[in-house]
Amino acid sequence: MKKLTLLIGIGITLVLTSCATNKYISKNVNATEITEIKYFAPFSYVSLIEKGNKSVLNDSLSSISKVLLDSVIRNNNDFKIEKIIDVNGLKNNIKVNNELSFLIQTIMSTKKLEGVKLTPTIDSIMKANKQRFAMASVTTGFGRKKGNYGNQVAKGIGVGILTLGMYAPVPIKSSFSLFTIILDSERNEVVYYCRTLPIEKSPTDFKAVEKQYRTLYQGYMYE
Repeated sequence: MKKLTLLIGIGITLVLTSCATNKYISKNVNATEITEIKYFAPFSYVSLIEKGNKSVLNDSLSSISKVLLDSVIRNNNDFKIEKIIDVNGLKNNIKVNNELSFLIQTIMSTKKLEGVKLTPTIDSIMKANKQRFAMASVTTGFGRKKGNYGNQVAKGIGVGILTLGMYAPVPIKSSFSLFTIILDSERNEVVYYCRTLPIEKSPTDFKAVEKQYRTLYQGYMYE
């Protein structure tokens, strides 16, 4: 089950560069109707590049990024969501993360919200909590081990010299993107989806995450 979670996370990361629209809004629910909303604990898939340009999922960076995003959610005064939906047990938490990842990937692949119904575990948890609206968010991205970036820049310069400047790859030091969805248990559907385009900042940079998080709801929950 844990392996499935990682695979889904990696799948999200692989489609970060997709040119698909980064926002979908349901015509069935107006933003003004979304009140008394709670949120599922955010989750994060952050990789670390230690050698060359090969990234490996890193539990430590993912954990730091998750805690950071949780803090940003609670302290965003424009769209403040203070209460979290409690999910008991590791097994249920893994199921929730898997299902949330599945919903996000489904929207990205179908390029629409219509027909994307809530998954069983999420639906049952929301109804058990008598919660109509819930938000979920995820961070995906990568960072580099100290010293790796300089080595890759040097290699890029070397390639540039050998090709007489016609080709000189420039490595990205770090990058991340945020995803969010708003769920409606009454209508049994996703009513809002948005993702930020990847930026060259660390997924553990609080100010960068805070700024990107705000853009997720700009033009929807606030101007």
